[in-house]
Formats: sequence, structure tokens, C-alpha cells
Amino acid sequence: MMQRTLEQNPNVPTEEAIRTLSERVKPYLTGKRYAHTVSVAEEAARLGEIFGFSKDDVNRLRVSALMHDITKLADYKKQLQYCEEFGIIIEPEKNVSASVLHGITGAGLAARDFAEYADADVLAGIRWHTTGRYGMTVFESIIYLADYIEPTRTFDDCRAVRQYFCSRIGECTTDRERCGVLRDTMIYSFDLTIENLLEGQDIIDSDTICARNYFIALASEE
Repeated sequence: MMQRTLEQNPNVPTEEAIRTLSERVKPYLTGKRYAHTVSVAEEAARLGEIFGFSKDDVNRLRVSALMHDITKLADYKKQLQYCEEFGIIIEPEKNVSASVLHGITGAGLAARDFAEYADADVLAGIRWHTTGRYGMTVFESIIYLADYIEPTRTFDDCRAVRQYFCSRIGECTTDRERCGVLRDTMIYSFDLTIENLLEGQDIIDSDTICARNYFIALASEE
């Protein structure tokens, strides 16, 4: 069974704090990226409710979603500058792209500049929203999936994953069934991502492979 969250933080953001945060992240994003970010936050809240999260945890999902792309616009050179600034060490063999780095550096920037919002769950949601990881929590998976299927996403793979998830989740009557749909959807999304990377002869991040293996192992336990 997937772990739900990493920790409980008593300093849960209020509605006013979330509205303030949504304004504070604007300078980090283009107009289009901001619209996507807001949509991810709304989708994360919807998913949180589906998976039985409390109102407080739903708010923490919204916070993580609002900050998930705060370093997305930085080029590779700037991403490396962020890594140096935040003391992030990237193993040479990882050969990480700017696209992957923005999850890592985004968590670092959130911890420094938005510390009042940044509990461990929030930071983990930002950190792993692109690659996934072995042992992903439900919280992390929701941020990952919300980023993938929020309604403004029009890529074929996003539409396919959104349709797959939505067609199955409504039939669930128990938490176990809902977690099974989440698990299967995560596998499907990783399969599509890996397939595209292979076709483009692009680097596949090892964390993505590990994430897929983790959910495959969960499925084999059923």
C-alpha cells in the first residue's frame, strides 16, 4: 500500500495564505505557465478530495502545486547556479537535463524563499513532480498526476492519461480500489514518458525507472 504523506505540519496554510502565495509566485512564471500552475493546484485539490485527504492536507497539496514550477523558466546554466547556491550535489552519472533539474532546484528555492509554506510533503511534491521516485507517497503522486492531467494540458499523452484515470476512478467504492487506480495510472504515465524518451533517444532519468518499478512491484502484491 502506498504511504499517504511524509509528515503532518501544524502550520497549515489558510485560504488567505494560499491567495497570497498565488500572487507571490507570479513573478517566477510566464502568463501561460501561471495559468497551468493554478490549474495544477485546482486539480491537486480535486484529487486530494478523491483520495480522502483532510481539508488541511488538501491545502498543503495546493501549496505544493503552486510552487512546483517556480524554477521552470531557468535555463541549464541558471539551474546549475541554483544547485551551487542551495548546496545540491548532482552525481555526474545522472547527466540531468534542465527539465529534470527544475524539480530539484524548485524545492530548494521553495525551502529558502517560501519557508513558511515549505513542510516536507510540500517540498517532496515539488522535488519529485517530474521524475517520480521509488517509494512515492500518495501526496507526491497527486502532485505528479495533477501536473500531468490538469485540464489545460492538450498533449496526446496528457489526454490519454487523463481519460484513463477519469474513466476508472468513478467506479471505485473503497480506498483500496482508488489507490489501485492511482497506481495503475502512474504506471501508464511512466510507460508513455519512457516510450517518448526512447523514441527521441533522450536520457531517461534513473528515478523515473525506479518509480515505475515501485508501482509495478505494488501491482504484483495485489
